[in-house]
Amino acid sequence: MSRNSRADKTNSHDFDLPTNQQIARRSKIKLWSFRLMAIALPMLFVSILELLLIVLDVGDDLSLVLTVPGEPSKLRYRVNPLAEKCYFGGRELNGPEPRRFDLPRPAGVYRIVVVGGSTVLGFPYPPELAFPRQLELLLNQQNTAETFEVINTGIVAINSFSVADIAKQTVAMEPDLIVVHTGHNEFYGPTGVASTDAVAPQALYAAAVKARRSRLFQLVAGCFSNDSKTQTHAMESLPATVTIPRNGPVFKQAENCYRSNLARIVETTSSAGIPVVLTTVASNLSGHSPVSFHVPEQLAPKDHEQWLTSFNQGRELTVAKSWSNALKQLELAKTISADSSLLFYRIGQCLEGLGRFNDSRESFEMARDLDGCRFRAPSSFAGIVRSVATQSDQSQVLFIDTAEQLAVDFGPRALGSDLFLEHVHYNLSGHRRLAVILGRFIQTAVFGRTWDTAKIPEEASFDRLLGVLQEDRLSGLSQAIRVMNVFPMDGTFDATVHQQELIARMKQELSALQETDKKVFANLSLDDMSMRLAKVLGDHYRSQEKPSRELAYRRCDMVRRPWNSDVIFRLARCLSTIDGEQVEAVQHCRHALALNPQHTPARRLLAALREGSIR
Repeated sequence: MSRNSRADKTNSHDFDLPTNQQIARRSKIKLWSFRLMAIALPMLFVSILELLLIVLDVGDDLSLVLTVPGEPSKLRYRVNPLAEKCYFGGRELNGPEPRRFDLPRPAGVYRIVVVGGSTVLGFPYPPELAFPRQLELLLNQQNTAETFEVINTGIVAINSFSVADIAKQTVAMEPDLIVVHTGHNEFYGPTGVASTDAVAPQALYAAAVKARRSRLFQLVAGCFSNDSKTQTHAMESLPATVTIPRNGPVFKQAENCYRSNLARIVETTSSAGIPVVLTTVASNLSGHSPVSFHVPEQLAPKDHEQWLTSFNQGRELTVAKSWSNALKQLELAKTISADSSLLFYRIGQCLEGLGRFNDSRESFEMARDLDGCRFRAPSSFAGIVRSVATQSDQSQVLFIDTAEQLAVDFGPRALGSDLFLEHVHYNLSGHRRLAVILGRFIQTAVFGRTWDTAKIPEEASFDRLLGVLQEDRLSGLSQAIRVMNVFPMDGTFDATVHQQELIARMKQELSALQETDKKVFANLSLDDMSMRLAKVLGDHYRSQEKPSRELAYRRCDMVRRPWNSDVIFRLARCLSTIDGEQVEAVQHCRHALALNPQHTPARRLLAALREGSIR
């Protein structure tokens, strides 16, 4: 072979041009590399920015469980009261209770976590008086071999979408049992089917909640926040409509969402190996007339006129408490059309007046179910809870129809204003009855132990153990009156009647106070009443230099919030001014420092007490 031939072969081998297939493959690799970088670089930038915002402490950590700063020697974790913000896009309502606890769960402690909405939180009372705290008290009275902790994670206005997310986060608390009590906010809560705070599509709600927890989202959202919306009462701003017919498409969609989210909760608890108790929710039947009612319109003119005539006559006779005659007129209207919530409510009143309590309860329930305003969970929700619990193949899923049991225990009358302040929120007696029902169920069905009714404290003793004040009852009534004056509740047919009943009960409670205490209470704001009543009253009597009066409220506050170092310090400070109480003041200073080693006022007070500079 000639030199030129070999050179030609070498040159042709060294400079072979790539084939079209090779070119296409390389182009595809470059294209996908570019695409991946186009995705990765912004994500990397966002991640770095998020970390920077965390380091700079911009925004809030919205996780449900947080570590307590300052390295306390006890109760190193707490429930985050700001956790609610990720469900409402920044709106701050109430809850959850910022209770502290230890992880890992201490030996000998049985921990129960209760999840749900404002009924769980205790609105309009502070959470330390709600049924979860009362449940804790009852179980500790029944069982002395172990200590029960019942942690309240209730948040105002949330529904099962948010409750499912909270239940998932509560696993980190190492609970022995989770109690689910939700249903009233299903239509109007975050991303509810009739809510102005909806995420569309609903399947993206979990992603939206995750995004809202990011500091970057909070920073951006803060630039576009609507202050007027966040300051509006949630009851007024959340409903997109208050005329939702029973069994219509919106109603059916809410049922499906409720069922799906309860199933998600069961899946979460079962995967974590945690028993769960699913419960039903009760509402005020006889003491709260329908909010959204209508006169049947799909009638011939003659029938329409006859319906109105019979209904109005029945209504007038009901006001006069002529029950039998009123019932005849109302039943006549019912034969023409039974599509009116207010008609069934009036029939329920007549039947109750005649002592036909079972029939009256059915009528009141129908009135609630036909009420187009869906703040109260309809009857069908109880069946959904039961079906989710009973159809689960997990043995650790328990069910109790708390609404039905409450009706049985309270009977024979339908549930009413003896247990509720307005449409769904319990008064203190209602919370107590519900706590007893749940305590009895947990004691017998979960533990297999005997429920000893003799160990249930008498009412006065119960109040003392909880730290209930006379002013708490007034506070609850004040908040209920406020609720009844907010849309759409102010449109309730008997709104004036309900308001007058609340005012009459408030006057009765006020009569138990001294004149000076009445004036003090009258000057409190609604927020002071509901969330920091004991503290504010203690502060008042401190300013008046009445240490004995102050002391009563400081002790009450510590019963309510024994994990709060500021509460304990204020008690120690008060004791330090009273002769003979310095030893106890020292103990409480040490307790405050154990909860918060950086509590400078407590450290200074302790030093002064040791030096004897305080007499």
